Amino acid sequence: MNISRIRIAMKELDISGYKIQQISNGLLSQVSADKIKNGIIDNPREKSRKVLTDILCTEFNVSREWLTDGTGEMVLESDDAKDIYLEKLGVRFELIELVDHFVKHKEAYYNKSEYLKLFVENLAEQKIRQRLIEFGLIKPQSDEEENSDLKG
Repeated sequence: MNISRIRIAMKELDISGYKIQQISNGLLSQVSADKIKNGIIDNPREKSRKVLTDILCTEFNVSREWLTDGTGEMVLESDDAKDIYLEKLGVRFELIELVDHFVKHKEAYYNKSEYLKLFVENLAEQKIRQRLIEFGLIKPQSDEEENSDLKG
């Protein structure tokens, strides 16, 4: 991993040490991130490089390929940036795999948690309503209309 490409990405995308600290939940301090960005630290720990790489790729759409070997564009196109996944303990799960698993086993999850069932149903209803409004198929309700719906 070339630290100079991490530095270039942070500077060109105007990523502050504060942002890095916030996104990493304190795994990398603001001071350390700023020192890496400004070239004060030339050889950061491997853990710091990994945290920075992961943040740049997941939060700022920087190409992992560009960071590691310098090929391709620095920032991914918007279509490439929609690659949503969960990575835990070195195993990568694509969003569609997680959704498929949940859909196939939703009754088991619902049986474990009534709260989860209510949360998912309410969330799904809100997302569907939001998409219908975006497509202009329904009109957004005002607060007064929503309150009258609840009363009547």
